[in-house]
Amino acid sequence: MSETQHHADGEQHVHKARRVHMNSGPQLTNRLESFWPILGQQGILDFVQAQRFLGLLSPEPDKMKQPGILSAERTRKLLRPWIDEGVLCYRAYYARQKGVFWLTTKGYKYAQLNLRYYEPMPSSLSHLIAVNDVRLLNAERHPKDTWRSEREIRAQQNVNAKGSTPPHVPDAELISPNGTVRAIEVELTIKAEKRLEAIVSDLAANKHYNAIWYFLPESVYSAVTKAVRKLPPEHRKRFVYYTLKGDSYTHESRESTQESGA
Repeated sequence: MSETQHHADGEQHVHKARRVHMNSGPQLTNRLESFWPILGQQGILDFVQAQRFLGLLSPEPDKMKQPGILSAERTRKLLRPWIDEGVLCYRAYYARQKGVFWLTTKGYKYAQLNLRYYEPMPSSLSHLIAVNDVRLLNAERHPKDTWRSEREIRAQQNVNAKGSTPPHVPDAELISPNGTVRAIEVELTIKAEKRLEAIVSDLAANKHYNAIWYFLPESVYSAVTKAVRKLPPEHRKRFVYYTLKGDSYTHESRESTQESGA
């Protein structure tokens, strides 16, 4: 196939048309097919979290420059084509900070998730990012456990609810192979006392949970434990407290961790 161009001097130049390859465009891999659902379940991932999840999903972890985390250059090379493909969005909301990724409507189809499209708001980013860090922490500590995100729990509640008031939805559930279920709560700020008491009471009343794991900064620890101390003893022992980095707060909470199957 050729194309003829006529010039003012009467010459004719024949140029071959560029061949379009059938397999042009980004290619799916097993790692990406595992990455899309994680992104959709969590709502967003910041750039570093995307690096870490892609590192955990690497088919050749021994070849990575830094163990457990994909390089920034490789992450950009891997994900940028999917932004152009309309599967992925990326935006830096704050100056001098890296942005966050989220799936488009098309992306949710790639992820095979029956979840609504979600576009993040700046006010929600700090909590979502903290929950993601807790998921990464548990993926490293409990690699055989299944993480069920708040978005997935709510979607299931909407299917099952028939006019009834659903119980409080934790930030996630962590399910072990033996069926033990832990509710995961990530609390960054102090809620109103009555509101916090209602939340811990609702979680304690949910017999589905063998334990309730709270991840929270020291500034919030006292408020949460105060609310939990108002519960009956049999419920109090199900609550376990960690820092945002996953360290146990006290000797008492470590004992509770062992009792609750951590």
